[in-house]
Amino acid sequence: MATKKDRYCELVKDVRNCSYCINTPTGSGVKLVQDPSRSEINLWSHWQGSLDAQILVIGQDWGELPDPSTYEFWTTNKAYPSLTGEHKHIQPYKFPTDNNLAKISSEALGLDLKKKQPSLFFTNAVLCYRDKGFTGDVEQSWFKNCQPFCARLIDIIQPEAIVTLGCMPLRALLYGGDLSYDKRFSNTSKRLRISKPMREIVEIQDQLYYQLKGSEKSLKVFPMFHCGSWGTKARPLELQIQDWKRISS
Repeated sequence: MATKKDRYCELVKDVRNCSYCINTPTGSGVKLVQDPSRSEINLWSHWQGSLDAQILVIGQDWGELPDPSTYEFWTTNKAYPSLTGEHKHIQPYKFPTDNNLAKISSEALGLDLKKKQPSLFFTNAVLCYRDKGFTGDVEQSWFKNCQPFCARLIDIIQPEAIVTLGCMPLRALLYGGDLSYDKRFSNTSKRLRISKPMREIVEIQDQLYYQLKGSEKSLKVFPMFHCGSWGTKARPLELQIQDWKRISS
């Protein structure tokens, strides 16, 4: 029987060989590029990538593929470069999502993201990288094409909780399964209505669950606002910290 590591390595290989989205630019001309040196499913997974994680965090997309002068820093360092300020080519406060996520994890979960945490795995709903810029337009097809890979990752890790950052990663889960406030998924009226405002989805007290297609196991889902610059304008960081505290309650 294949081990988790074996299955994960095969998954990474399949993602590395994928080219579905490469020729689908956004309206502003941004394209996705593959990472031919990919050794994890996503660059974020070099930061936190435990296959025995209790918490799987899914962001939207990592951003622009690093140039060769910085690539090794993102993939080989024990401490994530955007937090440490140890590399002259990587500004420590250039990536507000990383810094805010570190603050949230420390205050809400008691976890230091400058260290590898056995309880965490980080990835993104879009697994390839922008050819320019770290934020901007996205294509819905990017999420749809990546979701089978994300579903396989979820099946490998079997986390206790899935945390989605923003609306798009939450919507993307529906390409590979169902979301419901009914743990048994038998009451169709309890299915998540994705048309609801994000604030209402985040603040609802009922527990949301995810079920992969073909599976009978229900996994807890915690929809969160994105903790980057735009997300913290919509929901201040202190409120987001309180939202995250529900994960360990």
